[in-house]
Amino acid sequence: MDSFLPDTEQWPPPDCPPLAWPALEGAATRLDWYRRTINAYAELWGDHPAAPVLAPVSEAALAELEQRLACRLPQALREWHLQFGVLKLGETLCSVAPAGYTPIEPLLDAFPGFPDLCDEAPELLALAEELVTFGDYLGNGNLFCFHRESGEVYYFDHDDNALLTLFFTEVETYLDALMLRTLGEIHDDDAAAERLLTERFGAVLVRKWLY
Repeated sequence: MDSFLPDTEQWPPPDCPPLAWPALEGAATRLDWYRRTINAYAELWGDHPAAPVLAPVSEAALAELEQRLACRLPQALREWHLQFGVLKLGETLCSVAPAGYTPIEPLLDAFPGFPDLCDEAPELLALAEELVTFGDYLGNGNLFCFHRESGEVYYFDHDDNALLTLFFTEVETYLDALMLRTLGEIHDDDAAAERLLTERFGAVLVRKWLY
């Protein structure tokens, strides 16, 4: 997503977090970091249609979704939607509503052609049956998913023979990484953000994600 720096002498805004991994002490500190990053990103875009708009969802909407999925959302993802809702940042978290933008749904519903891609790898199909999509990477058909039982985060890449790659042990780690990527755009320094991501997660994973 292309962006632009506001024509102002005071950028980034005073409350914007630095482009660095923060010392996060508990859920409240993490949510504050997320919120300040999101607010700065909204200021970056101003009144452009791409600007994120907070749209928290209700507990009732989450409960309805979990009933449809027959599983509970990972706690970090539940809290994200309760606080912020669907936001278009560097990539978009899927919608709680079934008719929303790329809804949270089983991977095999989001990509019905998956079985055709793994005729000779039944273990991949068995894994896919346990995955629920929750993140849309730039609308290109690649999706982030969580495992119903373990909560682990997998990346579905329909152009890669591996198809499914274990990325993170939990959704919270993905959200932290997404915030770091977003800060790279805010500070107009994607290269520094990539270095920080690589230091923490390794070059192979980061390259697969970003390229």
